[in-house]
Amino acid sequence: MRFVKISSTTLLAILFLLVLNHCAPAVPDSLAPDLVLHNGKIVTVDENFSIAQAVAIRNGRFVAVGSDSEILSLAGSNTRQVDLEGNTVLPGFNDSHLHLAWPVGEPPDPAIQQLGKARSIAQIVEVVRQKVAVTPPGELVWMPGGVARAQQIKEGRWPNRHDLDPVSPENPVIVIFAADHVYVTNSLGLSKANINRRSVQPHARGLFGEFIVDPRTREPTGVLTGRAAARILRVALNVWSVEELERNMARAIETDVIPYGITSLSDPQNGGSPTQPIQHAYQRLLQREEGLPARINLMIRLPVRSLSTQDSLDLINSLLYQPPLKTDFFRVGTFKVSLDKGRPGQKPYIVPAEGAKKVLIEAHRRGWQLYLHITTPETFDYACEALEEAYRLYPREDVRHIFTHINQPTRANLETMKRLGIVADLQVNSIYHLADDAEETYRVNPERPDLGPRPVATYRDAGIPVILSSDQAPIGPLFTLFEAVNRVRKSGKVFRPEERLTLEEAIRAVTVKSAWAFGEDDVKGSIEPGKFADLVVLGRDILTIDPLEIKDIPVLKTMTGGRFVYVNPNTDPNQKVEYFRYPARTSYTE
Repeated sequence: MRFVKISSTTLLAILFLLVLNHCAPAVPDSLAPDLVLHNGKIVTVDENFSIAQAVAIRNGRFVAVGSDSEILSLAGSNTRQVDLEGNTVLPGFNDSHLHLAWPVGEPPDPAIQQLGKARSIAQIVEVVRQKVAVTPPGELVWMPGGVARAQQIKEGRWPNRHDLDPVSPENPVIVIFAADHVYVTNSLGLSKANINRRSVQPHARGLFGEFIVDPRTREPTGVLTGRAAARILRVALNVWSVEELERNMARAIETDVIPYGITSLSDPQNGGSPTQPIQHAYQRLLQREEGLPARINLMIRLPVRSLSTQDSLDLINSLLYQPPLKTDFFRVGTFKVSLDKGRPGQKPYIVPAEGAKKVLIEAHRRGWQLYLHITTPETFDYACEALEEAYRLYPREDVRHIFTHINQPTRANLETMKRLGIVADLQVNSIYHLADDAEETYRVNPERPDLGPRPVATYRDAGIPVILSSDQAPIGPLFTLFEAVNRVRKSGKVFRPEERLTLEEAIRAVTVKSAWAFGEDDVKGSIEPGKFADLVVLGRDILTIDPLEIKDIPVLKTMTGGRFVYVNPNTDPNQKVEYFRYPARTSYTE
């Protein structure tokens, strides 16, 4: 005889189902649900996209879903009952690409806003001077959020160490421009990072980075570009202290995650940051007595833009556990690998194909899921070639590697992704900021005919699983849903309407399909018995509202694990919803 192990949650769900079908007596108080939510429009996002009125929750999981009469009959004397007052409920949103540690976790700072508005060297230096004046001597002055292009500065150049030194004699300084592409430091910062005229340039070692030097003296100017150069500066100046990260991330979850209905997120970290402090900060958050109000999938960075091929291979093989490693609130099993990086007004940096392919194949061989940042046709093509080779050498079943960003696919790219089961993680939010002439400025390369920019339905129609995410700004799955079904710019002009998703497809892409992409659809992503009791209560009915008003739907409540972790103090269904908290960062594509 074969025995099947059934969890206590599953047994409870079976018991409740028997009660619902009048096959068992009433549930005893000792087994009654902790919480019942009723009088709602509960969009379960199950296989049939069913609508229910009520749910029962016990020990942080859904144990029954049904009508008001069915679910209320399960309540015991100690069961808490919450009236949803007719509001629409969705599963908690699963944001599959959200940089929580940075920049989302960067605390609000008026100086950053001032820096974003500065349009001359003198104005930039004055902002730095004010920041230095309130910073103890010796401490780092760290200021992201500068303008996107040097041409936006009156002098037509970036500031340098000679500009910053007079106002920062005792503090190392880092000022960031061009959406994290350009770092400017002072002489003290260069000294602490040991960057001088004898330093080997990162690009000379095939890495993404350069120390800009004075053409006459060959001395570093204090301007650094690229991930490898930024990494050297960040590590030396201890930008990422564990304590600061922990504080910032905790604040960001409270202010920029759960108020948007996000109950799970995947953090791909940041390309220039050392990964260990971020990992340690998450561990500290997990150890807090109150726990985490959102579930975290932490991607481990393979920084191939700032490490050599051999160093990247050594990093893969230095990790001692078999992926995935996970608890109810934390998962590690995915490598984030950025294969390229664009720089405003310049040719993008592309990780050399030969070394990158070796790294991808080794990570696949070692059992990791790959999440690949791809923004150029070249990297799209060689990533497909690398994974074809990886599967040929080391066959694996149902791996669900993920490509993100992936503009301009060719038919061959689609065929490879379909054949290998690769998932497309796309960001539609930035459509809102596209210029009205974006279609006219796009040119197809006749030597590599592609299917156009920012596709979504193209992947769906090719049979490729599609998930949707925020990336960095604007944050918010409701804004993502708004753009997925409308594809409308701020001006009101629609961008490639043939690439729209249906509302049901879009909702699945930010809930159950996103959970599925990381192998967690058995425990989250839909409102079904046995799954984590993660949900979001909306102020308006997303299924009947004008699609152009979806972004204006307020989140009234967010529940994680059967606990309301966010309650909106404003119950007005017509309240203004704020998405653009990081105006200087809306062009990020990290």
